[in-house]
Amino acid sequence: MLRPALSSSALLRPALLASLLACAAGTALAEPGYFRVTGVASDDTLNVRAEPDAGSADIGDLAHDQSAVEVLDTDASGDWGRITWEESHGWVAMRFLTPEELPMIGDSRLPAGLLCTGTEPFWSIRYTADTALYSDFNNNTANLPMTDQLTAAGRAGFPVLLRHGASNVTATAVIRAQLCSDGMSDRDYPYAAGLMIEAGKERILFDGCCRLPLEAGSN
Repeated sequence: MLRPALSSSALLRPALLASLLACAAGTALAEPGYFRVTGVASDDTLNVRAEPDAGSADIGDLAHDQSAVEVLDTDASGDWGRITWEESHGWVAMRFLTPEELPMIGDSRLPAGLLCTGTEPFWSIRYTADTALYSDFNNNTANLPMTDQLTAAGRAGFPVLLRHGASNVTATAVIRAQLCSDGMSDRDYPYAAGLMIEAGKERILFDGCCRLPLEAGSN
């Protein structure tokens, strides 16, 4: 459990909400797409290439039925999709990917299983459809049910505010669909997040990036 015990308030103070929005600010990009691998034999895998070219180096493989493949964008031809792969990016042939409907977080356009993290200090929060599991650099953890969700006025889907709380612990995040860097690797993430944790009189504001890990799929 978090120490000290955390308390929540009914509404975010305007200044704190402004800080959350600032953490997640930036140039919004098209939302990532989610796909399932299809058309690959059950005894085979789908190659992840270093570049959008069939002759490029094979840097990894996706299972023949891998689900929840998060495509950040495509090359100019639309034939290759760029995905987050290990400490950088990889490319997969779009002809082997079929669009997939995923469970979402509440009524938002964020996929359940989304993982948001930050560095120096290190923290993470993983979202299911209606709960969030938080952990941080002090080995604090909290499993929090959703208490509120809100999309910015006049916007179709982002930024979205997610609020979770229980047992005097409150986690409030503002998440945008935009490319984000963790500052420690060469990879981009498709979402940027500002996260505020409230613990009684103690408050801490984080910023970081979010993605849907391949583990969120069926393999």
